Amino acid sequence: LDCAMESLKESMKWDEDVFGLEYDLDVYNIVAVGDFNMGAMENKGLNVFNTAYILATPDTATDGDFERVKGVIAHEYFHNWT
Repeated sequence: LDCAMESLKESMKWDEDVFGLEYDLDVYNIVAVGDFNMGAMENKGLNVFNTAYILATPDTATDGDFERVKGVIAHEYFHNWT
């Protein structure tokens, strides 16, 4: 979960630094669901993720797993602005 949270923080900071866009809600919710037929789905203020794309620990995850977490988190977060 640490990787996912850091990825979200990095994505938010990048948006602020590059585009001057601050997140415009008081809360940003992330839900991890074990039985979810997609990788993730975004809604304003709520992102739902398949646990395979958000939960990664150094004990079991590969570098590729961590990169996938970062990519999926960023991808769904950036939907807030499209």
